[in-house]
Amino acid sequence: MAQVADRWLGLPMSRDELLRNVLAGVLVGVIAFPLAIALAVAVGVSPVAGLYTAAFAGAAASIFGGSRFNITGPTAALVPLLLHVTVNHGAEALPLVGFLAGGMLVAMGVLKFGRLVRFMPGLVIVGFTGGIAISIAFGQLNTLLGLRGTDGRLEYFHEKLADTIAHLGTVEPASAIIGVAAIVFLFAWQSRPQRVPGALIVVVGATVAAKLLDLDIATVSTKYGALPQSLPIPTFAWLDLSLAIDLFPSAAAIAVLAAVESLLSAVVADGMAGQSERHDSDRELIGQGIANLVSPVFHGIPATAAIARTAAGVRNGATSRLSGVVHAITVLALAIVFAGVAGDIPLAALAAILIVVAYGIADVPELSRLLRRAPREDLVVLVGTL
Repeated sequence: MAQVADRWLGLPMSRDELLRNVLAGVLVGVIAFPLAIALAVAVGVSPVAGLYTAAFAGAAASIFGGSRFNITGPTAALVPLLLHVTVNHGAEALPLVGFLAGGMLVAMGVLKFGRLVRFMPGLVIVGFTGGIAISIAFGQLNTLLGLRGTDGRLEYFHEKLADTIAHLGTVEPASAIIGVAAIVFLFAWQSRPQRVPGALIVVVGATVAAKLLDLDIATVSTKYGALPQSLPIPTFAWLDLSLAIDLFPSAAAIAVLAAVESLLSAVVADGMAGQSERHDSDRELIGQGIANLVSPVFHGIPATAAIARTAAGVRNGATSRLSGVVHAITVLALAIVFAGVAGDIPLAALAAILIVVAYGIADVPELSRLLRRAPREDLVVLVGTL
């Protein structure tokens, strides 16, 4: 047992190191809690699916992955692809597409594809993440403003923008005020390092304000009903071989994006940690695959490593996989304890969080620099991947 713990969790370790990893895991779990809720809502599923994903996929990836630092869960990078599946096949198809993607990721790791990701041009990554950010941001405008009568089946940002403009006359002032105030606060809070996550403050503050002022606005519970305050029961009800054929292209896209995102996160974490030991790319792909095989069994959605959450762990003292496991346990504990309260979170506050997250993954300064100075042929690639 000791050898297993040493290999998979980085144990044994000194008391001080153990404490640092536990505290880092708890902090990242607190950060992940509101993000998991917001990202689940963004793809059209109950917030509890996002929480279960962070818990079960997060634990599996930390134990079996090739990075000591990566924190896995629902991410903004996957939102457009998952929303495409939801719009075309229904939210009930997300567990199956995640399971298929998980199998592909395991195969990629076994076939030693991890080293190939490093050859992907940085220009393509910047353009692709910029396109993801645009899709997320425009997809949240209707919720941010509390618009009524909008079409939730639209996928492309120009369609979403046209839909928003067409329904501007239905703005809910209270939702709009909460949403805009949350965005302003989050940008101000991010301007300097803070130990308390801004997303958590926004969620708590908006929920308390809506309750005290008795605001009649859209909340998590008005859209998804009461959230369960219990552990999920494992299920394979989502298995459908006939649907799997239709989902195969989406699963392949999710697997590739999850691979790129996870390995980028591992590289960033290695650089921040400044240690000679580096991640194992192929083992990381296998770990992410196992995480996506486990997630749907516990009512989760597709997952990948999250660069921002991983970086938060390293900054706060994470040195081993234990921090990722503690993060998963923390999210699950918060989900069980606070599920009832989470139903009162205004959807406008979650939309604000996602818009700020979208800005962060877009790398706006780098996009701006490339658009101004990049050669014409590079601009074609950049615009083509947006």
